[in-house]
Amino acid sequence: MKAALLKGVRNIEVTDIDVPEPKPDEILIKILYSLTCGTDLKAYERGHPYIKYPVVLGHEYVGEIVKKGRDVKNFEIGEIVTGANSAPCFNCFYCNKAQYNLCENIEDVLIGFKLNGCFSEYMIVPGRIVKVNLFKVEEKDFKKYAMLEPLACVIHAVNILHIQENENVLIIGSGPMGILLSQVCKNITNQVFLLGKHMARIKIAERLGIKTINIEENYEEEVKRITSDYGFDVVIEAVGTLDAWNLAFKLVRKGGKLMYFGGLKRGLEINLDAYKIHYGEIKIFGSFHHDPNSVKEAYNIIKQNKIQIQSLITEEMKLPDIEKALLSMAEGKNMKVGIVMD
Repeated sequence: MKAALLKGVRNIEVTDIDVPEPKPDEILIKILYSLTCGTDLKAYERGHPYIKYPVVLGHEYVGEIVKKGRDVKNFEIGEIVTGANSAPCFNCFYCNKAQYNLCENIEDVLIGFKLNGCFSEYMIVPGRIVKVNLFKVEEKDFKKYAMLEPLACVIHAVNILHIQENENVLIIGSGPMGILLSQVCKNITNQVFLLGKHMARIKIAERLGIKTINIEENYEEEVKRITSDYGFDVVIEAVGTLDAWNLAFKLVRKGGKLMYFGGLKRGLEINLDAYKIHYGEIKIFGSFHHDPNSVKEAYNIIKQNKIQIQSLITEEMKLPDIEKALLSMAEGKNMKVGIVMD
């Protein structure tokens, strides 16, 4: 089968590899559609601590079941499915505290990192994912379900914040995750604002009914006007740069909630005003990955068309063009690229 094999940093090749055989608790799917992700780009450009080379990249997918192990009872050959890229073990220290996204054994079944991913003709869905994080797709419009995994990460973060209907929310970052966050928050409160600088992406957000602020157009005055110079009730950082982290801290109000969603490099330290945190009672959160509840919630949101997905997929390409797709994201030409299989 054809597969996009990542052999090292900036070394990806579409080549022939063997079609894998599912173990008793696994499923083999024929990939119908997949999406590129910012994490795929990072893995391509500079590597990733979870990656074991060589590996087939990709972890956002929809596929058709073509073979299943003898222990799989809830799915049948011919069914269309979508799923997450991992699942908890339910046995480790963190799983025993119901912090499933922090599972110590998450890497064991991490699709597109340690296990071969979806930028290929066929892919194995590990048993743990089959058990809790795989769902049937019964609509003809199956492409939107490839957004399941990133949406689950967004929902996990939003659930941590317990946003109220009367709170205003600022999302920093106009990439696909920022726009997904904006849409999910907009289902809770109408007072959602997105701060960004890429005009094409800002216009996409505006077409989705999201209020926007251009960081390059005297944004500070606009923030003062919106918040009466208090700052926002909730600020979500979705860029993953030190400047964005510092800006998020600056824009949250006393008694407000701050979510650091965009990840920074390991070992990078930040300086925050301890006085503001303590006397201003700033509640600071981090968010990582997803858990089975957020994956299921994401599936239902997609199924009920509660968010608009298609506008985030800015181009479609074929599997042989996977490197071109990743480079187009690096150059800012695309947000997410849909990989269409023949």
